[in-house]
Amino acid sequence: MQSLYAAAAGGCDAVYLGLSTFSARAFAGNFTHDEYLEAISFCHLRGIRIYVTLNTLYFETEIGNVMKEVQFLYENDVDALIVQDLGLFYRLRTEYPDLEVHCSTQMHIHNEDGALFMSSQGASRIVIARETPLEIIRRITGKGIQVEVFGYGALCISYSGQCLMSSALKNRSGNRGMCAQYCRMKYCTDRDSKYQYLLSPKDLNIIDRLPEIIEAGVCSIKIEGRMKRPEYVYLVVKTFREAIDAYYEGKSYTVDPLRHEQLLSLFNREFTEGHLFHADRRDRMNPYRPNHQGILLGHVQEVRGDQVAVKLTHVLHQRDGLRILNEKEDIGLTAVKILKNGKYTDKGEKGDTVWLTYRSDLRPKKNAEVRLTSDEHLLEEIEGRIRQLPANIPVNLTYEAVSGDYLTITVKDEDGHTVTEKSSVPCQKALKAPITAEKLYTILDKTDTYPFHIVSCTGKLEEIFLPVSEINQVRREAYRKLAEQRSRIHTRNGRVTPQIKLQEKPMPEYRMVIEHHGESSIRYPEQCNVTETHQAGTYHKYPVVNEEGIPDTSLSHALLSETGMLNHPLDHCIAGMNLNAANSYALEYLYSMTGIEAVILSSEVNELQVEKMLEAFVSRHGFVPPVYVPVYGRRTLMYIKDGLAKNTQELIDLQGNRFPLIHHPGYTEILENKPFMQNSGKAYGKYLILTVELNAESNKIQEGYHEEFYERI
Repeated sequence: MQSLYAAAAGGCDAVYLGLSTFSARAFAGNFTHDEYLEAISFCHLRGIRIYVTLNTLYFETEIGNVMKEVQFLYENDVDALIVQDLGLFYRLRTEYPDLEVHCSTQMHIHNEDGALFMSSQGASRIVIARETPLEIIRRITGKGIQVEVFGYGALCISYSGQCLMSSALKNRSGNRGMCAQYCRMKYCTDRDSKYQYLLSPKDLNIIDRLPEIIEAGVCSIKIEGRMKRPEYVYLVVKTFREAIDAYYEGKSYTVDPLRHEQLLSLFNREFTEGHLFHADRRDRMNPYRPNHQGILLGHVQEVRGDQVAVKLTHVLHQRDGLRILNEKEDIGLTAVKILKNGKYTDKGEKGDTVWLTYRSDLRPKKNAEVRLTSDEHLLEEIEGRIRQLPANIPVNLTYEAVSGDYLTITVKDEDGHTVTEKSSVPCQKALKAPITAEKLYTILDKTDTYPFHIVSCTGKLEEIFLPVSEINQVRREAYRKLAEQRSRIHTRNGRVTPQIKLQEKPMPEYRMVIEHHGESSIRYPEQCNVTETHQAGTYHKYPVVNEEGIPDTSLSHALLSETGMLNHPLDHCIAGMNLNAANSYALEYLYSMTGIEAVILSSEVNELQVEKMLEAFVSRHGFVPPVYVPVYGRRTLMYIKDGLAKNTQELIDLQGNRFPLIHHPGYTEILENKPFMQNSGKAYGKYLILTVELNAESNKIQEGYHEEFYERI
């Protein structure tokens, strides 16, 4: 809630927040129902929209509870939901047609076809994948589609919604809000034994390119900050607010050096303009440290026991947070006591040498950098600004105070909301000192905690008397009712109960065992023309493309790996694993599409969830759909756009796990360190991933599955 206040004080137009369940930031300070009601009232009163993140994958055993959350949000005036799961998206469009839905960046919409398809399905806005360049965004907005882009904050190294590393290695799914951030850990390569943070990107910052973003037709800049402190939220929002306002006023805007330094001190991993502006690998990555870099404070001059002398290149305040950079492990400390010239002080100036106390078994080296990671003086200053929320809603007020009649006041805001309120007792003719217009204005101008300010106050006032307490009561009720009107934005038509009954299609011509060989099943339009041969024929993982890099009109016998492929006529196609079908509604949605004959489920769905999913599907439609379950192979844990040197064959983590790499034009796959195995349960078929190796083990497994298919075992 404090970060929400900070965003409002900084001048945001909308906030995105998660509830305490079903959010892609499971470890953030998410909102309870009561807090949500408080947030919606606070924001809508101020003209700020609220978008709630239900942006993870949901299993069959969860989808019912997710829909209960949706009903709560729908009834309580949420402006939009941000969604990843295709099953949830499908239900929202069929059951809540008057509720706005945004496609999360986790849905991995990165091209024109994907945006066109989801827009045709009822998406109001596309939160575009972070790896999408501005020229593609410009094409999408040119079709009249709302596009929101991330403009500041942490970046994922992997394609959005396609990272399985945390799920595979720690059973903490990034697609389910529990990412363990393996991208922020150390690795070495087969060519270099030095461990570095090879997968850790710098933070995104496109503030200097904002005019180009606006002119590309982007409707919204998204600031990543749900795990950051309120002061960070305030200053980043404030900076973007100033830059956007300057653009529309025809003025140039540059972040001044002081503001830039403040932003760095609040949080940075160094900055990059990312794939939006084709930053190369060196500009995007920080292999040296994965955490907050702060700003340079000074250098170590001398060490005595637990005391360290630091020559300051920047002002230091008492209680500032510091970090001494050290090759093996950094040393963190707080400037609890600052000793200068033999005396304790609360501040050190640039050029001073001060002594600080540290607690660590490590010994800082002479000339080691000391970084300022928390500026207590700045934090206190910003905290004060956040508390001073502006009264920025203009209202016009009229009144009538006539002897023998009730005091009547009317308040009207700029959006046309109007409230008229009367006193509970009539005005009396004044015997001595009547209420003056100045006195009445002073009383009516008190807006309590509401963000109103009177721009005009006129009316009819006779020489009357009315207790001040009565005038105050009329004023309070008028402002309360006006706030209530402003807080309720949407008129809902109510949930629709769909009557959907799918017809069973002929069983697919493909065998019950599908083998995936060769290259990736997730591609960019410019990286197409890939086919792979199976026992039952040929799947085209991407079709032949035209000059603009867009697939030709129809797809036949295609393995569909991203939403853009759904934007074409389909014939004998299979929905691939990368579409992340994790519940019966995602299965229903994909199977309902003409030309899709079968679905490969998400590899994150276990045998029990597959069983529950199929039971739910059968109960609604009366037949078992043909689904394939990934049962063996090295899954792709990350797809990285232009991210690793092409002469590297594998990554090695600190535990000695080796992750093979497959390089393609423009991107790299990181594969599992060892093949995974799971049972297929009651699924129609089995999906084998044989991308890297065909050895004795994999050959034996292959043979076993084929024998099972032919009913020899």
